[in-house]
Formats: sequence, C-alpha cells, structure tokens
Amino acid sequence: MINLRFTRNKWLPLFIVLLGVGLGYQILVSAQQKPVEYLKQDKKRARIVYTDKLEKGSAIPIYHTSGFVIPAESVKVNALVSGNIKVVNPLAFPGAMLKKGQWLVKLNTEDLTLALKSEQARLVQAQANLALEQAEQLLAREELALVDNIDGFNIDQTLVLRKPQIEVVKSKVIIAQNNVAKAQLNLSRATILMPFDGKIVSKNIGQGSRITTNSTLFSVVNTQRYWIEAKVPHQFLALLNTQAKVDVFQNRLWGNQKREAQYIATLPELDSKDRQVKILLAIDNPLNETLSQPKVFINDFLNIALKGKPIKKAWTIKHHWLQADNTIWVVDKKSTMQKRDVEVLYKGIDDIFVNAKFQKGDKALAEKPGIASIGLKVKRRKNLAIEETKTAKQTDNKSQGVDHEI
Repeated sequence: MINLRFTRNKWLPLFIVLLGVGLGYQILVSAQQKPVEYLKQDKKRARIVYTDKLEKGSAIPIYHTSGFVIPAESVKVNALVSGNIKVVNPLAFPGAMLKKGQWLVKLNTEDLTLALKSEQARLVQAQANLALEQAEQLLAREELALVDNIDGFNIDQTLVLRKPQIEVVKSKVIIAQNNVAKAQLNLSRATILMPFDGKIVSKNIGQGSRITTNSTLFSVVNTQRYWIEAKVPHQFLALLNTQAKVDVFQNRLWGNQKREAQYIATLPELDSKDRQVKILLAIDNPLNETLSQPKVFINDFLNIALKGKPIKKAWTIKHHWLQADNTIWVVDKKSTMQKRDVEVLYKGIDDIFVNAKFQKGDKALAEKPGIASIGLKVKRRKNLAIEETKTAKQTDNKSQGVDHEI
C-alpha cells in the first residue's frame, strides 16, 4: 500500500520552487517595463513653485523698538529758610495733583517778622545818619564860602565838604536797604509753593517739624510732559524722520489704542549692553486728565514705532526671499528659475527695501528654493499665502457641508 503522506511531502518542495521561479519571472518583467514608463513621465513633469509679485515704489521704513518712561522734570522741594512748620496743606499728599504756585507748607513767621523789623530799624538809622552828614556838608560849604583867598590856605575842599563821610553813610544806607529786602524775601519764603503743575511723589515732613535749608520736604514730578528713552541701531538713525509723529502703544494693556510722541534729541552716549544709539522722545499730557486716551505712567515700558524718511523707487521684498549672498530667486517670463542681485537699503521687521535690476516678467520665488539651479524649468502658481488661505476656506466649507467646484 502506497503511503500518501510520504508522496505529498516529497513533491511539495519541488512545487514551491517552481512557483517561486514563476513569480520571480513576472517581477523581473514588470521591473523592466515600469521604470521606462515613469522615466517618460518625469521628462514631461516640471516642478511646481509658488511665486509672488515684485513691487516698486516709495516706501516709508518703520522701526519697532521699545523704551521706558522717565520724568521730564522731577525735583525735590527744599526749604529756603529754617524754621518750624506751622501747617501742611492737607491736599499735599503722595499722588495728589497740584497746580503751580499752590502752597505746600507754611512756617512759623515770628522770628522772620522780628528780623524784618530789626532791619527796617537799621535802615531808618542809616538814613538818619545820611541826613546828618548832609547837614554837616551844607554847613561846611557855607563856612568855606566865607573864607577869602582859599587858594592861599591850601585847603582840601573834598575833606572840608565831608565827601568821604557822605559816601560811607550812603553805602550803609544801601546795605540796610538790601538787608530789609532780604528779610522780606525770607518772610515770603516761609510759605513753600508748588514749583510747577504736577504730582507729589513723596512727603517727608509733618506739622511741627523743624526744618533747615538742607531738608527735603517733598518729591514732585511735572505731569505736563514725560520723556521716553528708546534705542535704535546706527543704520536706522540716518533714516529716522525726526519731524514725524511717533506711535506709542502697549497692546497687552491698551488694546488697539495708541498715543503720539515726538522726537526730542539723540543722546550723546550709546547703550552699554548692545551699543545702540539712545534717543529721547516726549509725550505730552501723559496722565490724560482731559483726553480719552490711555494713561502713561513713569517706568511704563512702551512699544514704539519710529518712522523713517521715505525711500523712493525701492523694491519691497520679504525676509525669506533674500539669500545669504544678497540675491533672490525669481521665475522669469520663460518660467525658468534665475537669480537676481540686490542692494539692501534697509531691513525692517516685515519687509526689506532693496535696489535691483529685475527683468520684465520676473516673479519672486515665494518659497524655499530647496534643490534649485539657474535655468531650471518650473510651473508657476499663485502666492503661497493665497493658496493656504484658499485651502483653509475650502476645509471650513467642507466641514460646514458646502461644496465648491475647483
């Protein structure tokens, strides 16, 4: 009896070998045919690239920077005379807004009043002495008139007429007058006034305090104008339009609102860290007591947009278009990739302004060049940003069940 299991196991390896040979032959044939077909297709296929138009015209460069707000006027109010404080203005407290000439502190005036009366008395005495000397001079002149042959007596008329004595007394009168004026001035200084319109930052005294001319009573700041200290690079300083208004903003706190500032001066020292140029801006009415604009405080950190002088007949390109060798890739009118040399005039945050000799029909390559060569044949498509926006809209419409034909 023939063993069927043995027979089947004997022919099974041979069957597998024959099957493998047949499959290998089919794969070999297909491998020889398909590459030729794909190669023909690749020869007909061109790279698809995104391009953007090149624009030329007059452009105003904008430089974005930031700066700290500092006071334009900040002073310490000191006493000009010594004395005891009689009363402090109850409106004079830290944060209070006061007008120029509004009183802050009044001192006890008894000592100053007595000093004024004493000086006035000395003035009266000096004036009386002057009157007596003038009377003596008058008598001397009358007696001298009675003498005959004055030249023979060798008389010094200057001494006889008491002219030196008169000059001494007159000088004492002037000194006494000055002392009276000084005493009056000290009495007026017993009332200490606000030096300008502004706010009180700190208060260092109280009623009954003893003060001297070295005592600091208040720290006050002028609120009519604040300064902003900002930094700009050297290359933008030559382009800076010092006559243009400066936009000041703080989106995190102000939203879309802005304030205006103006250029004041270029400071003489560079920043010690990044060696940039420091400029000073001014912002009026920073606390905005009447206007419906955001308030600006000392030590605020503000964003600043500085305007430059117009750059005429300049090409505007994007940062990612510019290559390291100061060239950009373009697609010419024959749909081939080319390189064009450019001269960089100014690099802004968003755009770069350049001089270049582009040819008619040139479009900027709006994507990374990747593996590219001059003369490479390509197919142009619309700007990449437009395509992305269009794709996003189509995705939204599909999600909402709206179909569009393409």
